[in-house]
Amino acid sequence: MPEPPGDPLAPLRDPKWLSEAQRKSLHLASIVLPLWILFHPFPWPRTHRQWVAFLLALTAFAIAVDVVRIHDRRVRKFFGQFFGGLLREHEHFSLTGATYLLLASLLALELFPRPFAAAAIGFTILGDGMAALVGRAYGRRRFFNKTLEGALGGLMACLAWAALLAATGFVPWNIAVCGALAASLVEILPIPLDDNLGMTLVSGYVMRLLWTAS
Repeated sequence: MPEPPGDPLAPLRDPKWLSEAQRKSLHLASIVLPLWILFHPFPWPRTHRQWVAFLLALTAFAIAVDVVRIHDRRVRKFFGQFFGGLLREHEHFSLTGATYLLLASLLALELFPRPFAAAAIGFTILGDGMAALVGRAYGRRRFFNKTLEGALGGLMACLAWAALLAATGFVPWNIAVCGALAASLVEILPIPLDDNLGMTLVSGYVMRLLWTAS
């Protein structure tokens, strides 16, 4: 049955968008990581050393799984049966975005104060996720192999995260907004670096430099 003309929800029923939504739902769900870092609802990990050990173990495990998957055809086939639909084409023979996100989180905690590390991780998760979903559904104006609509969707998500950080007192509002802008800029630009790494590290450095200079 044809979609009603002008139906704004029609793009959200497209099979390609639904596939992207399935992929990005796991990415967006990982927002629990920076929330955990900020609010530490569980007794472990809490200290810096505990967090580094925790993320180091997860990152090492993820890299090991990726290396085995890439080089062993049987493992790759088994992995593809369960997660193949969630991988982008280039991820079949490289590290997955989830592995890059863990690596970026580990580096952020080592390089930046904990609130800035959590802020940068959140910008990456929400900004990259919403940019992909909005761009896939409503993207029309293309540039740098991205869309203006997707970029704006990612920026709005980053600003919402910045507002939460400022409202809860973890990051000053001006520094949080600059971090959001930096992460959004990296997401747009055709930088030859995985967005999970680029957005996290650049926004984290921007916030740390502004905090040091203030």
